[in-house]
Amino acid sequence: MYEAVPHQPAAQPAPAARPALGIGPDGTYTLGGQIAAFVLGLLTMIVCLPLVVVAALLYTSAENRFAEHDLRRGRVLVIWSWLCITVLPLLVTGTVLLIVTVIRSAVG
Repeated sequence: MYEAVPHQPAAQPAPAARPALGIGPDGTYTLGGQIAAFVLGLLTMIVCLPLVVVAALLYTSAENRFAEHDLRRGRVLVIWSWLCITVLPLLVTGTVLLIVTVIRSAVG
C-alpha cells in the first residue's frame, strides 16, 4: 500500500550571486578578465620571481626540518615561504609603484 505524502511546494532557486570581477554569468572569464589575468600573472612572475624561488627553497628546508622532528623550526620556515608568495610580492609591487610615482612627480 502507498502512504500519503504531503504535498511540498517546489523549491525556488536562490537568485544567482554576482560573479567576481572578470567572470561572466556562466562562470567563465570575460574577455577583459582574460586579459587582466594574463597581464597580472605575467607581471607577478617577472617582478616577483626571486621571491618564488626563495619560497621554494624555504619550503624544501621546512620539509627537512619536519623529517628531523624539529616541528617549531619547520613551521617557521613554512610561514616564511607563504609570506614570500603572498605578502612580500605586494610590498615589492607597492614599493616599485611608489618609486615610479616619486620619480614622475620629481621629473615633472
